[in-house]
Amino acid sequence: MGVSRTWYVILVVIAACTCGARTECGETVQISFLTSVHDDPSCTKLSPKGVTLYEAAKLFVETHNNKTDGFEIEITIVDTCGSITGALKAMMKALVWADVNCLHPPYYLGIIGPDTTTNIEAIHKVTSILKVPHIIKKLSISPYLHFLTEESNYLVEGILKMIEILKWKSFTLVTKVDDENDDDVQNITKKLMVNAIANNLCVIIHDNDKEDYTSHIVHIGKPEEKFFNELKNATILIISEGNLKDYLNYIDSTNTILLLEDSRNVINGLQWKVENSQWWAPDNGLGRYDAEELKRVRWLENAIKIYVKALSALCKNKKCNNQINPLDWNHMVSNMLMTHNKESEAAPKFLNLFMKKKTGNLERLGDIIIHQNKTKVYWDKSKMDEKEKNVTEKTEKNHGAPRSNNNISYMFRELLKKEDERQSGCATAVKEIKVQETDNEATQVLVSGMSDNEWWTMVCIVSGVGIAMFLVGIIAVYVIYTNVRGPKCAKNKNHLDRDTSLRRMSNDRELPTTITTRNQRMLRSPQRSSSSRSTISEKSV
Repeated sequence: MGVSRTWYVILVVIAACTCGARTECGETVQISFLTSVHDDPSCTKLSPKGVTLYEAAKLFVETHNNKTDGFEIEITIVDTCGSITGALKAMMKALVWADVNCLHPPYYLGIIGPDTTTNIEAIHKVTSILKVPHIIKKLSISPYLHFLTEESNYLVEGILKMIEILKWKSFTLVTKVDDENDDDVQNITKKLMVNAIANNLCVIIHDNDKEDYTSHIVHIGKPEEKFFNELKNATILIISEGNLKDYLNYIDSTNTILLLEDSRNVINGLQWKVENSQWWAPDNGLGRYDAEELKRVRWLENAIKIYVKALSALCKNKKCNNQINPLDWNHMVSNMLMTHNKESEAAPKFLNLFMKKKTGNLERLGDIIIHQNKTKVYWDKSKMDEKEKNVTEKTEKNHGAPRSNNNISYMFRELLKKEDERQSGCATAVKEIKVQETDNEATQVLVSGMSDNEWWTMVCIVSGVGIAMFLVGIIAVYVIYTNVRGPKCAKNKNHLDRDTSLRRMSNDRELPTTITTRNQRMLRSPQRSSSSRSTISEKSV
């Protein structure tokens, strides 16, 4: 009943918009962005991620309009409230605000989002009829759903390079996912696991159990403060796409922290806009800005750029004042998106490496360049800064000659000495704890879950029970064997002795048939003349 009612509302809205449409579409180019500003169906629980994306979309459009001499862009951001019903309502609002008669370039370019697969499928049933393209994060076979990949391979390559430098054989992988719709961290986790296993590394997935922690930790995303209190004397490699330097400098722990951070961790003006957003209640002061959301922000920026580049390419050789064929426009968006994905994979990526030992502050160790499936570490900061300024092919042509290990800081060099594992293969136990008694020597203890006394006691008990069962089995077989075979008579004795004794002990003159028959057989047998039993008394007979 609810589904039919929803479809009825959709058809009514589309019909009303079509019949009462205005004759002119305007001069601005419109894009619809569907996202969850609120996380609940009742639209009361504000999402910091949604607010960040809302303000980022406004910022990117404003920046574009200030620089362009062509079409100005207007982006309509509609709240889906994290539900299918909310997504359908958001789609209808976007179509009404854009005017159904103007759902074609150069007046309407398309839709960005929504986030989840279920919402995309529900909305696409309507937008596909209207031939409106979508740029989404999920892979789809529909011609109007265009998949824009997220950049994550370079993060995995950077992690593997650091594990190689540290000479780790095994590590615990810790992730933090805020909600079930957050696939960014999950994608990085899956790729890291596949590549780590391919490199013969042991990966222990942390499952909210303190016993899963080892002395080597790889944490994806921003860790909570209590996370550092659960570990002692461990080496933690944190992978971040935001600016966590101030946060980690505030942390006091006994652990050694390595921070691998995307160099693109600042977008000018975004933090101020998020903290002063109109979405926050006036009484709550400044809103919360999370730099870890910059990955989604950069994805949104790329989606807007793809629509703009597609429009510029289509209108390059001809005027776009008239209506453009929806099929031609959809084909142009698809080509531009594939071109963007190829350029994104070919472009070099930069990661900054920092280190913090116990209560000290973060110290920059160097930088990592990932380019064309090659990963290089540059320990000299000044050399890397020069490369970041150029970011050209000249840098990558000389990429095979990174600076030597002499540029490694003394603090990191000492860490490498302690991280030189003595194990030849994978960890034999999950509970692997590295005990550092002093700063100059490290000892490693493998805890198997029980003490040595308990172990040998268990071995003795099991061995004793096994031996006892073996002896009991032998005795049982012997008893059964002797009972089946029966008693064995002596060779020099005759059955007659037993028969005679039976006759003498019996008071009855008539013996059983079986005994009489045996006596008769034995009496027929020849007797030796020299035997003392050759003569038988008649009385005994």
